[in-house]
Amino acid sequence: MPISAHPYDVYSWYDVSTRILKNGPLSLQGFPPLWYHYMMVPVAYSFSWLSGISSSGVIPVTSLPLALNFYSSYNVQYVPGLLFDTVVKFPFLISDIMVAFLLYKIVAELTKSKGLAEKAAFLWFLNPFVIWISAVWGTWDTLPAFTSLVAFYFLLKKKIVFSAVFIALGVALKLYPVLFLVPIGIYLLKSSSVEDKWKNCLKFFSVFAMATFLLFLPYLGTIASSFSSYFVQNPSTSGAITNPISYPVGFGLSYWSIYLLNRLINLPVTAGFVSLASTVSIILVALALGIVYWKTSKIAFEKSVYNLVLVLLLPLFALFLSYRQICEQYFIWAIPFLIILLIGNRIKPVYFWAASIVALLYALLNLPFPFFFLPLAPWYTNSLVGMVHAFWAIESARIVTLSALGCIFSILLVLIIMNLMKTKDSRKAKI
Repeated sequence: MPISAHPYDVYSWYDVSTRILKNGPLSLQGFPPLWYHYMMVPVAYSFSWLSGISSSGVIPVTSLPLALNFYSSYNVQYVPGLLFDTVVKFPFLISDIMVAFLLYKIVAELTKSKGLAEKAAFLWFLNPFVIWISAVWGTWDTLPAFTSLVAFYFLLKKKIVFSAVFIALGVALKLYPVLFLVPIGIYLLKSSSVEDKWKNCLKFFSVFAMATFLLFLPYLGTIASSFSSYFVQNPSTSGAITNPISYPVGFGLSYWSIYLLNRLINLPVTAGFVSLASTVSIILVALALGIVYWKTSKIAFEKSVYNLVLVLLLPLFALFLSYRQICEQYFIWAIPFLIILLIGNRIKPVYFWAASIVALLYALLNLPFPFFFLPLAPWYTNSLVGMVHAFWAIESARIVTLSALGCIFSILLVLIIMNLMKTKDSRKAKI
């Protein structure tokens, strides 16, 4: 945790913290709000208090060799030191521990097997990809993964109010848990008694709406524009885009990453082409989710807990297989549900580990991993410069590999879905 950090993301958290300390917590604006507006406040003041005891060790980027200046267009001014790297990642460590504990508890209750429960916890907590995203990278995707798993657990326990609150917390961290609302509504209608099904639905969605309203209250005026930015990019120019990296058509853990090859070909990219790709992507997302929700309406939930896990996982896969920009850290969202399916003998372990390894390799190459270790620059400057030069020497191979890894990840998701669809309810499983 102390010696590594994504140079842009963790610098952003540092910049937010300094603005909180300078102007007060009420001056902060960020979206979604739970991380930026609420959780960064204790991070900032904890860092301020601890920096009075120990040196913060912030490193000006101007003091580093030019090779270590992470993409100058991002205007990163500082490399936060070991203390801030630890403090800002501490919530992620707590979240990872809680996800492991909750997976242990869920699997133990479902299987009555301590061994399987321990395996589920280890599959999460010792997964190298999870460790990289939370402890090395330093981004908060583990937090909505935790709240989503808590919501799932409360659904199993028929505690609808608590489930709704934790889905709202997940949406306030990252918007993707809204994908769970339709499956949860269908689940409540099908799993509740005749006299309770509409009451349970009303209870869930009214609590969710109220909790969401309160969490987003500071941002009600900017919700529409912030939400649309996730799907539509509006380049300011109507002609050729001079910096296509600023408006990537597609990248990440998706077949859309094949567009990365254009960095080698250098075909002209226009604003109209980016807008067309955005429109196609939105249509694909709508179609994929429509198919998934239609399939969900046909599932009988009383037969297996596995079915509830399945209908929460499939909307994520629908997004991953349709949206044009799937950042590698997004795979964290699906891993807890995949682990339950793996322990339940519903997917093959090779698919789970292959997807985790591909995601990790993409993360290591997308931003060449020496940049993650800039906090060590005061002590290992020459080593880091040498590694950076080595990566730039194989730049073409790196781009081709990233493109291939994105396509392979999509293929793996399709194989997992095919594996799940072949699984019959009558098949003997550990859940």
